[in-house]
Amino acid sequence: MWPFSNKKKEAKPSVSVAQAVEQLAALGIRTRPGITHDDLLQSLEGTMDSPVDWISLLCTLGGEVKRGGFRRISDDIWHIDAECIVETGDYVQVLERFVILTKGLLPLTDLRDHVDIDNDEAWVEFTLDGKTVHWDLEVHDDWLDPNLYTKMQDLATARCGGKKFFITALGQDSIISFGTPAMKDTLSNLTRLKFEWE
Repeated sequence: MWPFSNKKKEAKPSVSVAQAVEQLAALGIRTRPGITHDDLLQSLEGTMDSPVDWISLLCTLGGEVKRGGFRRISDDIWHIDAECIVETGDYVQVLERFVILTKGLLPLTDLRDHVDIDNDEAWVEFTLDGKTVHWDLEVHDDWLDPNLYTKMQDLATARCGGKKFFITALGQDSIISFGTPAMKDTLSNLTRLKFEWE
């Protein structure tokens, strides 16, 4: 189940932006090619030597550059607001981010969806191993169906050689990454955020 929580966790700044970025890179959480320090600081403000809390940094890395073409900052972590499903196409965007996190281990293609909130209809379809997969989803106003995370996790568990999605809840938003149990545990210890499989 999607791990919603009622309030954001506290995480006091103890490292600089530069130090934190370096520590995360050692774990495999990096910025995409072409993303600059200035791109990061559009959201974080200050300088690379300024103190930063882990939540702010992870949310920034998991988001988009706050200028220009709003490019993804990282392909290794994702900050998602669960109140994001309004119309057809929104679930495709969600599936695309899951696929990006897996670096090719979940090669979903031909992504399609249908969203009709007024008539309580939502579904996603994609092709995997030459077969069409169809999932009906529940409609809760503009909230993402938490069962989608569980379904994607089941795919990862079956196909990705021990790597899975892991998630921590910040409120109605969450931070998601993908990797081994060691990566999950190390990230949890480093940031003092409790990343879980589900």
